[in-house]
Amino acid sequence: MSSVNSEQLLLGIDGGGSTCRARLADASGTILSEAQGGAANLRLGVAHVIEVIQDTTQKALHQAGLSHLPLNQLHAGIGLAGYVLSSDIQAALPIKQLFASCTLSNDAYIACLGAHQGQAGGIIIAGTGTCAQIICPAASRTFGGWGFALGDQGSGAILGREAVRLALQALEGLTQGSALTEQVNAYFEHKAERYLEWGLNAKPADYAIFARLVIEQADQGDSLALHLLDQALSSILLMFKVLKQYNTGRISLMGGLAPSYRRYLPQDIQQELMAVQGDALDGALLLARQIRPEQGVLCK
Repeated sequence: MSSVNSEQLLLGIDGGGSTCRARLADASGTILSEAQGGAANLRLGVAHVIEVIQDTTQKALHQAGLSHLPLNQLHAGIGLAGYVLSSDIQAALPIKQLFASCTLSNDAYIACLGAHQGQAGGIIIAGTGTCAQIICPAASRTFGGWGFALGDQGSGAILGREAVRLALQALEGLTQGSALTEQVNAYFEHKAERYLEWGLNAKPADYAIFARLVIEQADQGDSLALHLLDQALSSILLMFKVLKQYNTGRISLMGGLAPSYRRYLPQDIQQELMAVQGDALDGALLLARQIRPEQGVLCK
């Protein structure tokens, strides 16, 4: 690896809310190494994110046999969770100063860039949270992604939360139960107090655990599960409708719930959805090369 021209080294960073991933490549696109570190959501603070990025990058350099290289010889493309507000741009400037060059964006942007390999297109991410992203000459923007309290419609967290709410109502005899609510109630030992104790500290990821039960029971024909799933899919379809207006011909459904959601979508929508061609780290590396479809610069 000592023969690698450091002036042409590219670094892609996907700074997520739970993990930070790094991918090192040369100018030709050959992947040299990958590494993983801790959470890198900008909401955790710039100092924390810098520490995680430095640590994860050093791991990638070490795996490539390039531990001697300083970060300021790398050309980086970085997508960060929490990179949303105009004030974030100013706050994140110290991150850019770590590298020879650095282009920053949010994690949805690099996921979309990677999904369509630098071509104009859109994505819908359906996991613990939800959002949609479009990148094309007409616009580059994220729809949704405002978090559990204000958004995340159609997400695993919201789907799970609604299942928990229905189960608690069924436990109290306020509404008719089903196999779904029975399973949820069993988790809480059929005690309303357990719900309250759990809910005091429950995070979106905790609620999202119950989304799996909703899918499983929907597959069995449970009426309540099917109702909740239909509500979630209506939000996904709204995002699809918005993305389709940009006429890119490329829309993909991504995230942990994507396989389950896709088979419940209308057949014509299923046929329009495209398989992703790459991941967020592919997008980050394209960003490092300053591939930006909304500026008319496309990946060959």
